Amino acid sequence: MVGIVQLERRDVDYEVRQAAGNVDLGYLLLPEAWGRGYATEACDAALSWLAGALPGEAVVLVTQSANAPSMRLAARLGFVEVERFEAYDAEQWFGRWTPPTATG
Repeated sequence: MVGIVQLERRDVDYEVRQAAGNVDLGYLLLPEAWGRGYATEACDAALSWLAGALPGEAVVLVTQSANAPSMRLAARLGFVEVERFEAYDAEQWFGRWTPPTATG
């Protein structure tokens, strides 16, 4: 195992109010797995699964804006910045991903 990816609906009283009530994408990989594309592949698979399981459900992501690799991952996955805010003694980036709509 090199890490985890999770999709979790946050409670409405979640400490990061911007994510409260939303499905939140989280990921954590071992340092030796960084930079190999595993996070992109795993997160993309999780988002694709969610789009099929809960059509139209948006996903949120919170990361420190100083975390350049996480910011690049968010951009690759198609997350769009909603706002920045202070928490945990650092600037946080809050983004939202909306699944593609089916055309028929």
